[in-house]
Amino acid sequence: MMLPQIEVTPATALIDVPVHITLSGFVPNQLITLHATLKNGLPGGDLTASSHAIFQADENGSVDLVSQAPLFGTYEGIDPIRLFWSMNVQTMRFYHAYSLDDFQFTPRSTEIELTAEVYDKSVAKAVVKRIFVSRDVSIQKVTDHGLVGLYFSKPHTEQRPAIVVLGGSEGGIGSCSQFAALFASHGYPALALAYFQCNDLPDDIRQIPIEYVQRAIHWLQQQPSVHPDKITLFGRSKGAELALVTASIDQHVHAVIASSPSSTVNIGTDKASAGSDTFSPQSSWSLQGEPLSFVPWTEEQTKDSQERLDAGQRIDHIHAEAWAACAWLEDAEIPVENINGPILFLSSDDDHWWPAAEHCEQMVERLKNHQFAHSVVHLRYPDTGHGIRFPYIPTTRTQLNGGTPKNNAYASEHSWREVLQFLERTFPE
Repeated sequence: MMLPQIEVTPATALIDVPVHITLSGFVPNQLITLHATLKNGLPGGDLTASSHAIFQADENGSVDLVSQAPLFGTYEGIDPIRLFWSMNVQTMRFYHAYSLDDFQFTPRSTEIELTAEVYDKSVAKAVVKRIFVSRDVSIQKVTDHGLVGLYFSKPHTEQRPAIVVLGGSEGGIGSCSQFAALFASHGYPALALAYFQCNDLPDDIRQIPIEYVQRAIHWLQQQPSVHPDKITLFGRSKGAELALVTASIDQHVHAVIASSPSSTVNIGTDKASAGSDTFSPQSSWSLQGEPLSFVPWTEEQTKDSQERLDAGQRIDHIHAEAWAACAWLEDAEIPVENINGPILFLSSDDDHWWPAAEHCEQMVERLKNHQFAHSVVHLRYPDTGHGIRFPYIPTTRTQLNGGTPKNNAYASEHSWREVLQFLERTFPE
């Protein structure tokens, strides 16, 4: 008699690779509870999460998640990978290392334990290994020329298109390093670049020099495995704003991927220096020592924003009000028509941080009016929140981001495939 078992194909794969899960050897029509548990699932941080689904075995005593929906559980409908993104998160935090020496990109992989239960008794187990960065990718800490970053690369024999990855307002190196690791695993050398709150970088987003990112681009161009004329900037949220601003100034950038961006330069912080109590709105970026024109906030808007964030409430309307009230909006707009290559915009309709979808539409219209010579793609995801990331990670925390777990998971999966296809189209072999 065949014993109950769980089969997973592939059992070991990159985090963005879907898996096929089947159960077999059970009693025909038996009810089975399948649990998924993740105990250490975040490089540079902590992530613990779990999910479950109750299935009824078919007449052969089998369950196939590709073709069968659960009766109950943390998700509904047919989806072989939904058990992963529907996980309820118990703990999730980044190690906010203020020194690059203190930051370690670990773990390089994680394991999801699958357990099948019948009548509350465990009868079968399997382990799925999810890889954050391929084994042949090296990780180098970069501090040359005042830069603070992690460089992920494979030992390529030919020069490859490369990517500078810019994180958002969370600061540090943790978030952007996850994307850089995945890019490198797909064959694109990638520099995860911190631009504040790490080493001797500024404590906040306060007139960050565009020249800093330009130095990073130049450093990346000098690497042996990098094709110097195939540089992409990838940014999320505030990092997307920085990517668009930099690419509009520096012709060495040959493509931009902007996820949840803004069409303007925005306020960075409301203080002129660390420790100051005086309200003084500051531009996020500077060029040649001068702050770029930006959309400011009032002191009341700044206080309202912080109170709402502390309460887990959305602040996109505050951004919208500031943009609408800005008397010099035209000066603050990013001249995206100067970008020297194709652009991919990613946005969502329920972004709780700022109305990125509308700003992507504005930039698309601006590019059209300027008869932009390169391709422009805007992927706008309905009922989706701010946190569009990579596939198959839990998307159930929506309070500060918006959207629904299902739509956020779809946007992360679909957009990531589009990002990789965009790179393939832009830099064909």
